Amino acid sequence: MYADSVVTASTLVKRLRTVGSDLPSSLAAQIVALGGGVTPFLLALLDDRPAADEDEGPGAAEACADCGQQHDNRAWARLHAVDLLTELREPAAIDAMLNIIVHTSSDEPIHDKVVERLPDFGGDALEPTLAALARTTKETETAESLCCVLSALGVRDERILHALLDLLTVHPRAAAMYLTEYGDAAACPALLAVIAASHADVEDTSERMEVLDLVDAYANLGGELPAAVKAKIDAWLGG
Repeated sequence: MYADSVVTASTLVKRLRTVGSDLPSSLAAQIVALGGGVTPFLLALLDDRPAADEDEGPGAAEACADCGQQHDNRAWARLHAVDLLTELREPAAIDAMLNIIVHTSSDEPIHDKVVERLPDFGGDALEPTLAALARTTKETETAESLCCVLSALGVRDERILHALLDLLTVHPRAAAMYLTEYGDAAACPALLAVIAASHADVEDTSERMEVLDLVDAYANLGGELPAAVKAKIDAWLGG
C-alpha cells in the first residue's frame, strides 16, 4: 500500500513537468490529496533536481505572461511546486523556499513566486525567516526580499519592526511599502525622521517617488506631517 502511494505521488509530480504554465485544477487536487506523502517529490522538484526514479528530459519552452521570459517545463513545474507546497502548508517547504530567496535574484520568476507565497505560512515562517535575515547583509537584495516576507506574515513581533527599520536606512522606498504592509504606527517616528532629512532633487523622478512613498507610508500609519516638514515637501514636489 505504501509502495503504491509512493508510485502515485511520483507519477503525479512527474506530470507537473508536462503541463506548462497552466496547472490543471484536477491534477493539483490529486497531489494535495496525497498530503505529506508527496512532499519529498515536490521538494526534489523545488530543489531543481530529479527524484531518484525520475529521468531528466527536455521541456518545451513557453512564454510567461507576467515576465515575458521563456520558461521550460521544469521551470514551470518548480513554480507549481511552490504553490502546492504552500497549499499543503508543509513545514519542510519553508527552509527550501528561503533557500531559493537566498540563492536567486528578483529577476528570476521562482524568486518572486516564493516571496509571494511564503507569507501564507504565517507565524510558522517567522523564526526561519528571521534566522535567514540574520545571516544576510542588510544592503542586499536578499535582505529586501526577506523583509518583504516578514512584513506580510500577519504576525506582530518587535523583531520584524526592527528589521524593517533597518531596511529603511538602506532601501527607504522598499521599507516604506513594507512598513505600510506591516501596519505598526510605531514606525512613524523613524519615517518622519527620514522624510524630514530628505533632500529631494525635484528633477529626479526616482527621488520624488521615494519621498512620496515615504510620505504615503507615514500617512497610512496615522502620521501627520509637522507644518514645517509639510511646507518643505510641498515646495519640493509642487504640492
